[in-house]
Amino acid sequence: MGFQAHIPHLVIAGVEPWGHARPLCAFAAQVALTRDVYVTLFTVPRVFDRVKTEVARAFGPENSERQKLVRVIALDTNAEGGTSYQETMRKEQERYFANFIATYQTLLEKKPVTCSATKTEYSAISAPQTVVIDFIVGALAGIVKNLNAKAQVVCFCSAMASYAHLFFAPVERGGRGDFKQKVHRIAEETGKDVTEVAEELAHTFTDEICQIPGFPKMYRWEFDPQDTKILTYGHLGSLWLSLFDTFDQCDGFLITSPEVYEPAAISALKEWFAESKRGLWAVGPLLPSSGSEGAKTGEESLSANSDAIKKFMDETWAKHGERSMLYISFGSAFWPLNFEKLDAFIDVIIEKKIPFILSHSSPLAQLTDSFKEKVEKSGGLLTPWSPQQTILVHPALGWFVTHCGHNSTLEAISSGVPMICWPFHADQSPNAVNLTENHQVAYELFEVRTNNGLRPIYRTGKAPLNTIDALKAEVREVLEKAFGEDGERKRTNVQKLKAQIDAAWKKGGSSDVDMGKFLDTLT
Repeated sequence: MGFQAHIPHLVIAGVEPWGHARPLCAFAAQVALTRDVYVTLFTVPRVFDRVKTEVARAFGPENSERQKLVRVIALDTNAEGGTSYQETMRKEQERYFANFIATYQTLLEKKPVTCSATKTEYSAISAPQTVVIDFIVGALAGIVKNLNAKAQVVCFCSAMASYAHLFFAPVERGGRGDFKQKVHRIAEETGKDVTEVAEELAHTFTDEICQIPGFPKMYRWEFDPQDTKILTYGHLGSLWLSLFDTFDQCDGFLITSPEVYEPAAISALKEWFAESKRGLWAVGPLLPSSGSEGAKTGEESLSANSDAIKKFMDETWAKHGERSMLYISFGSAFWPLNFEKLDAFIDVIIEKKIPFILSHSSPLAQLTDSFKEKVEKSGGLLTPWSPQQTILVHPALGWFVTHCGHNSTLEAISSGVPMICWPFHADQSPNAVNLTENHQVAYELFEVRTNNGLRPIYRTGKAPLNTIDALKAEVREVLEKAFGEDGERKRTNVQKLKAQIDAAWKKGGSSDVDMGKFLDTLT
């Protein structure tokens, strides 16, 4: 497709983790499939090939010309001298920011830009007037505004709308949007550094009762039901401060939930944003079609174990029948730090002779030789990375044991798969509540909890017993229900929810309409 000056140009800034990058890829593709819009998607060399592959999954022979509207460009993030993982990541982000600024200025001047990963030079096109920024690099919002006062800056949130409402909406609207003011007040009163205070507050989980629109009440500590400090400690406070700044500076907000998944929270956010004349668009789920051959081939190429996984599932289907298997994944970052509880969980699965796949892509997943041997002898399968959407649509799969990350949750619903919830942090707990209480498509495990998760649960009034015997008893009960009549009711419910979510992207559906409204803002 040759350059046409009248076509709008949209810039998308995203980095990592993969849980954030993946929906951005789907969003970039959806924009190009919907309208004539040039899309420049910035990423990092480390995931460049995966991003290119993920974007390509959305396009088939019938729309290959539209794929030419999307340009994936890696920015150089090579940084040396970091004394720790966190220090290295900080240096890489600084490098990303510096190169983004330089490349964005080049785009504004309508000059060619070069990908640092492939050294490919992309020809000049129209200057971008809208920049979509992943929340994880939200500090770019203010930078873009300084470089181009006329730019429309839109934040991209691949998390629950409900969680965004709870933590960013003003107090008078039922949110906790006074976080930033609290931090500065305490810093002034105590003389402590602002980021130090923010870190302390970010890790303070109390018995405060939270009310998300459309949800049962929850204690504040229920949003942190596992030991996650090794993942979040040292940067969570500064991240939250940055997110609040971003929320204040953005001109609009893109949410990856479809309205039917959390209608009350999305309605409340839209009402709040409308007051300040900002747009909020619910454009989820953002997933490539799992039905196309290109989509299947693209995802499976991301996992070196794809052939072994497909063989395992085909054999399970032949031997045990449809819906007989469990797929267990905690995403690419989270992992149970109390390994004894995971070990006990797997023991029950083996005891009940349920075939399973356990994905262990987190860098925290250190498996013992005895554990590996036990799984191998039981007929289970361990894999460091999984083609998740391929697994979710296989007829052998019965249930998905998940940390309830937002992308995994929406992928499961879109595949018609009921869930067993093992949440860790942030919006994972409200996702579990939404799935179990509001939509009745899942079970939640409570005895797997640690740390803050051992405190009472508001909706039950009980705290976990925190013994291995109690955990095994709970897992046995949940699995018996899951593979019985009660589980079939939940499977029926998830099929109904899937149909409602599928309708969101049909012509006139909620996501189709909101995407159109967003694209109408591009100039």
